[in-house]
Amino acid sequence: MLFFLCGRCFFLLYHIKPISKLPITETLKSFVYGLTLDISFASYITILIAALLPLLLVFKLNEKIVRNSILIYTSIWIILLAFAYTLDAELFSFWGFRLDNTLFRYTGTPAEMIGSAMSSPLWLLLPFFFIAAYIGFKIFKKYYFTFPFIHLKLWQVPIALFVAALLVIPIRGGLQQIPNNESVAYYSTIPILNQAALNPAWTLARSVIEQNGPDPERYRLIKSGDEDRIVRQRLIASALDSIPLTSTRPNIILIVWESLTAKVLNDTVTPGLNTLKNSGIYFSSMYASGDRSDKGLVALLSAYPAQPDYSIMTEPGKSRKLPFITQQLKGAGYNTGYIYGGELEFANMRSYMNYNGFDEIQGKFDFPEESWGAKWGAHDQFTFDRLLERANLQSKKANPFFYTLFTLSSHEPFDVPGRRVLAGSSKTIQFKNAHHYTDSCFADFIHKAQQQAWWNNTWIIVIGDHGHVLPGNEYANHTPDEFKIPMVWLGGAINQKRLVANTHSQIELAPSIAAYLGLKPAAFTFSKPINITDTTQYPAWYSFNDGFASVYNNKRFFMYGLNNQQITQQKKGITKQDITYAEAFLQVLMEDFYKK
Repeated sequence: MLFFLCGRCFFLLYHIKPISKLPITETLKSFVYGLTLDISFASYITILIAALLPLLLVFKLNEKIVRNSILIYTSIWIILLAFAYTLDAELFSFWGFRLDNTLFRYTGTPAEMIGSAMSSPLWLLLPFFFIAAYIGFKIFKKYYFTFPFIHLKLWQVPIALFVAALLVIPIRGGLQQIPNNESVAYYSTIPILNQAALNPAWTLARSVIEQNGPDPERYRLIKSGDEDRIVRQRLIASALDSIPLTSTRPNIILIVWESLTAKVLNDTVTPGLNTLKNSGIYFSSMYASGDRSDKGLVALLSAYPAQPDYSIMTEPGKSRKLPFITQQLKGAGYNTGYIYGGELEFANMRSYMNYNGFDEIQGKFDFPEESWGAKWGAHDQFTFDRLLERANLQSKKANPFFYTLFTLSSHEPFDVPGRRVLAGSSKTIQFKNAHHYTDSCFADFIHKAQQQAWWNNTWIIVIGDHGHVLPGNEYANHTPDEFKIPMVWLGGAINQKRLVANTHSQIELAPSIAAYLGLKPAAFTFSKPINITDTTQYPAWYSFNDGFASVYNNKRFFMYGLNNQQITQQKKGITKQDITYAEAFLQVLMEDFYKK
């Protein structure tokens, strides 16, 4: 831990120029917020010795051999950590993020690596490396050899092993629902302070273990080299025939509804949304880009398609390079906020929302404990109440506002308060009851919002984060009905009622907002704005683990398996051009992902 403390000090001193302009109290917080990751990594290092030592001692092996083995093991870690902190301090100057597996993309070009290293201030970096390694080694050796070894009896070994196993708790960061990830260190709206709180050894180890993934060749299905042309020619945006807004700067509320599949949209389960969809613009053939919340949020806010084997939100070094509709809106004068009833550390959500540039980010611990459910966090009625409160407050300011609310209660285990509309205890019944509860919270919010002065200049967007196997299936089969989700545009700023039956994808929302407000839709390179009067059928592309699919209105689709490199299912009239486009889309996406 002392070693990590020194490494953090060196990082701050190395980047003293930008740090010195910030409040000292905020800078010091980086030491506090970084403790969780420091303790986690220290526990990783320690758990192997803690597990093996009781076994070594019970058999009374030569104490000198045991001591020297542990000393060698620790010395190797000291050298590796000193090198990691030294390298990280310099690389951050170029990358803007802490050490991760990006490092290994350059091992194939050693000449360039050496050239870059020689341009670094070696007079500062090398002394730190040698001094840190030397002092770390000397301090450990001094106190380590004065610590007495106690030979254990056989019956004491299980107790010692149990104590060693307790290190799993600090490794995962505690007993909370979501294990450690980088988001636990994100405490500020100033990016460099969040980066300063990270542990580079932790970020490097995590990215190597969890994110190296399959070889890029897995996604190279187009051999001609025409993949970019094939994709781009379909993404040429046509002129917008109609902009369905009464204002060039409406307030915008984006409600991302957990697991809102089109299969539950009816008068029994979601009577509120099912009625309200007729008072605005209802998109009946919208498809989610992926099958997880973290992928859906990125698809909506960054118009970035879901990757089959990855989630870009979990890799802050990559997600920071995405385009963000929130940043465009902020540039246009919007006040912004993000509200979620769960833990913001889920899938590195906090860091992603921080990169979005939200002025305020609220999560589980911003709500009183009595509002929490048994599993995840605050029930939807409390997050919708908070949204109404924030909208009322923001409406008193001169600038328009953009708020995103991500609901929670319709997530497993579906522990919602109040009366159940359907009797029974099956997963399907629980799922439907949970959506009915969220629908009641949503309808209540709309009813109250309609009575506010800001309603007439507000555009409300309701959309699912992803579909769901329920109701109907117990296991995912990745067919279009699992990915089909509703999208409804409501509010006083919407100037028409319309049913849009053409196929659309989540990734079209952000460029649509940008286009309708006269911002920069071209920043979102994987999609184009929705032209609500265009009747041309374009495919909705989505992905899942080990595969992807392309669908036209649920009547014509195909699914492709990456493991067996072949079409696994298809329906009605799929052409070779359809398949080529979907393969090219995947290839362009994954090439872009790997480059970030």
